[in-house]
Amino acid sequence: MHFVRDWLWVWAWVLLLVGVPTAGTDARAVLASTIDSVASTPASLPPTLAGLRVALLVPSTRPARQPADRDRWWARDKARHVVFSGLWTLSTQYVLVQKAGWPTGDALPVSVATSATVGLGKELYDASRIDGRASGKDLVANAVGIGLAVGVTAL
Repeated sequence: MHFVRDWLWVWAWVLLLVGVPTAGTDARAVLASTIDSVASTPASLPPTLAGLRVALLVPSTRPARQPADRDRWWARDKARHVVFSGLWTLSTQYVLVQKAGWPTGDALPVSVATSATVGLGKELYDASRIDGRASGKDLVANAVGIGLAVGVTAL
């Protein structure tokens, strides 16, 4: 039963991040209209989840203000994302199980969800800054840290 509930949490996050197309809509038409609306908008995208999704999936039409090599896969920033998200997951798991008396199977999805929410909030904040950009690589680093923490918890 816990396995099914855990996977429901995972799919809920996937659907939240990726989005759900409505029945009868053509995904290519939706993407094309999204690209057209983003390309015609001179201002930066609003700091919303949909704006973050578009910022990560659709290439920007305005010139980049930062050099492309600043967001490297092997950078100190990515290590910080891995460590912070992993420690957040482990500490939340510890508090819920040891201090609040939750069963491990119930506490794990909550600790994963809170860590993912904090990481996503950080990227929304980065996207809302004047020269800021959301980074898909940071989100991947967060997922790696959460995965390592889940592996440690499963030991």
